[in-house]
Amino acid sequence: MIVQTPTIILKRFPYSDTSVIAHGFTRDYGKISIMVRGAQRKKSPRSAYFQPANYLETLFYYKPNRDMHTLSKVSFIKNWIRFQDNLKPLSYALATVELVDKTVTDHDPHEELFDELVAALSFFHDGEKYFNLCFWYFELRLLKLLGFQPHLPEREFPGMVLPDPNGGPNSRTILEYLIHANIYDSSFLPDLSNQIVTAKDRHVIGNYITANLEYHFDTCRNMKSLNVLRQLLA
Repeated sequence: MIVQTPTIILKRFPYSDTSVIAHGFTRDYGKISIMVRGAQRKKSPRSAYFQPANYLETLFYYKPNRDMHTLSKVSFIKNWIRFQDNLKPLSYALATVELVDKTVTDHDPHEELFDELVAALSFFHDGEKYFNLCFWYFELRLLKLLGFQPHLPEREFPGMVLPDPNGGPNSRTILEYLIHANIYDSSFLPDLSNQIVTAKDRHVIGNYITANLEYHFDTCRNMKSLNVLRQLLA
């Protein structure tokens, strides 16, 4: 059957001389693989659509028992044009979509997580600052929505002790704020400006959240885009 659904592209790779396979996170069907025929041909209009973090409306032939689905039509829901020439928000966006790719299983819809992903990408594209707070917020939301919300007093897990969230001068306060806030709501923007994040806080918060992710998802170890983001910010 032919279905239509909003889709965020997670990654793509070549298939044959003329086609590509795109892994997309769809709002209605979860993470799926889409065959895009002709996308590698010269002057193909389809190639530009299937880049990581693109936000699309896709129409494709969906077969529930198949691992691969064939694209019929595609259009942009929103064209993230600022990502093309702004490395910092692009790096945050790519790290965010890779995080989803590493943690969400195929054909398992998560509508609320999809909406959170779109909101995060919009924040990176439209905003000018607070990117680190938005990224940490999205990581914490992902953990919660997938059933692993951090509980700050609880550090001892079987086989692992989490880093101390109190290790920075403001790290505990920032983490508690991010766990309970909705930073995509414009009413919270003044609160973001009040969050004082020192270098020690960045180190403590980043290590604490990463440890949670790596404990629950082995696939989150050594994420390429996250390593690039760390080098950029350093």
